Amino acid sequence: MCSFSIQSLRLSKEADFRLAVLGDPVDHSLSPSMQNAGLVSLHLPYRYGRLHVRPGDLVEAFDLLRKRDFIGWNLTLPHKLAALDLLDGLDPEAERLRSVNTVVNQSGRLFGFNTDGAGFVAAIKEAFDCDLRALRIAVLGAGGGAGQTVARCLSELNVPLLIMVNRTVAKTERLAKDLAAQSKTKIQTGKWDHLAEVCRQVDLLVNASSVGLDREGIHEGWRTLEPRHLVFDMVYGPRETALVRFAREKGARATDGLLMLLHQGVLAFEIWFGKPAPNAVMRAALWRAAGRSEWLSGSSH
Repeated sequence: MCSFSIQSLRLSKEADFRLAVLGDPVDHSLSPSMQNAGLVSLHLPYRYGRLHVRPGDLVEAFDLLRKRDFIGWNLTLPHKLAALDLLDGLDPEAERLRSVNTVVNQSGRLFGFNTDGAGFVAAIKEAFDCDLRALRIAVLGAGGGAGQTVARCLSELNVPLLIMVNRTVAKTERLAKDLAAQSKTKIQTGKWDHLAEVCRQVDLLVNASSVGLDREGIHEGWRTLEPRHLVFDMVYGPRETALVRFAREKGARATDGLLMLLHQGVLAFEIWFGKPAPNAVMRAALWRAAGRSEWLSGSSH
């Protein structure tokens, strides 16, 4: 049992947990399997769990975790942006990306980090063995926290072209204006209705939206995918998403967000403990938790 609630913290239960992932929802998270395997491998006497925290309880949760002397915690949706105002300090990367996914508790002072950007870059490198800085890229769902983080990361890399697509165009237009003032990247905004045109302009498509979870949800514009395309779906689950499977049927190379979860989790572990994480152990535990036995045999891509 790796899940607990804010009520249990109020009642001073779950004392053996010293690390956690906070989210709403959070029961789907595979982080405990990965992180607990790392803790056991290095003989560290702590446990990592899932803590269900609704947005209205985030301030109280931070206060309780601070007082309970938690070592640190991860943040998933919808807390990565809201946490910025609850910290005593930010790592430069978190400040630039304006998002926090890792918190360190240092004697009651809370410091925020972001390992999503570096985790994303490492995942793309492993999955496709390519240099992001040479690719024309579209981010779908760029108005949300995950999409914004990736868009900011890519603009820092000065990729040649970044097209941000979102249902609410005003969000991407504001973000585009912000990024254009700080980057050499050619930045454009796009509409879902023009996804086919967007596909034709880019080499890599990053899906940070909820589309593609099932076959029926795949946008008509995806049908313009070609074998030259790379597709990275940030969603992960027990099985690869319908979008990943569809992209491969079109001849494109595609993978889901499990690799990003691994790499950002390894970096978080190293921030908390100041030592190299047991990457291979954490990878094997995560793959098993996700039911990806074929990845363990090296036939994932």
